[in-house]
Amino acid sequence: MRICIFGAGASGGHFAVKLANAGHAVSVVARGPHLAAIRSSGLTLKLKDRVMQASVAATDDPATLGPQDAVIVTVKATGLAAVADNIAPLIGPETVVVFPQNGMSWWYPLALPADKPAPPRVPVFALADRFLPHMTIAQIAGGIIYSANEVEAPGVIKNNSPARNRLDFGPIDGRAPGVFAPLRDAFTSSGLEAPEIDDIRQTVWHKLLITASGSTISLATRNKAAISKTDPALGGVYIRIVRELLAVAAAHGYPLARELDPDKMLQGLLDHKPSLLQDYEQGRPMEIGEMVVSLIDFARAADIAVPTYDALAAITARLAIDKGLYSPA
Repeated sequence: MRICIFGAGASGGHFAVKLANAGHAVSVVARGPHLAAIRSSGLTLKLKDRVMQASVAATDDPATLGPQDAVIVTVKATGLAAVADNIAPLIGPETVVVFPQNGMSWWYPLALPADKPAPPRVPVFALADRFLPHMTIAQIAGGIIYSANEVEAPGVIKNNSPARNRLDFGPIDGRAPGVFAPLRDAFTSSGLEAPEIDDIRQTVWHKLLITASGSTISLATRNKAAISKTDPALGGVYIRIVRELLAVAAAHGYPLARELDPDKMLQGLLDHKPSLLQDYEQGRPMEIGEMVVSLIDFARAADIAVPTYDALAAITARLAIDKGLYSPA
């Protein structure tokens, strides 16, 4: 397959190396020193037991690549507006476009099942007006990444989750997930997990509850996610947050209590810096709106009290605002 990774940073770079080594025609859209390093020396992926390398077509101008079979947009939510302005040359009538961002995604209200409550007005939803001129709803797949990676140096990706590297993706319009089988097969052939997902919105809520609980505590304390597992007081905060957010998800039509056990989630926290903390420390724009504040909006829309999460969300938002990495507007 011709596959473009739009934003070959941590997870995107990981996917690019694996897919290229499986024989797919992989290209990446990147920028700055990372782009220069990829052009010069290719991409390097450091795994627990080995190092993989790949030579891929790399550019900061998607117009040089032409239409693809699949485009995987792995930029953070804060970079989606720039993607909307530049993605058109990559899209043909049969192109599949996967959006695996953390947090509440821009496509969530599109083709929302009639039995689900109308969502609140979240700023990221406005991006639909910028993406839909270039693709149809039928071409869009929502996605969620389960893979802990970091850019160790320009062109070098380090993987911190050797036992779990997965992309869950599925159509946003309720069709059977088999419509994206060729891309799923491409991932499987590269050694990455890509299970069929019947309801991508439920998957989004599932990941959002995992990231919002651990990541907000990690950011507020400037510790790796596992701090909630080793500090009993923070562990109690973590448990209360998960329970509050489970109530929010259920109010919006996605009951997840059978899937997400707060105590098991706590024990499964990784000794890894979540992306929110990585961005804060490195002075990069932060996904506070999509990963943190959006859940407050959904809670208020459903009249669900989330006192523990509300307090922590306000603290983490303030940290980002004071550093100029997030604007509530």
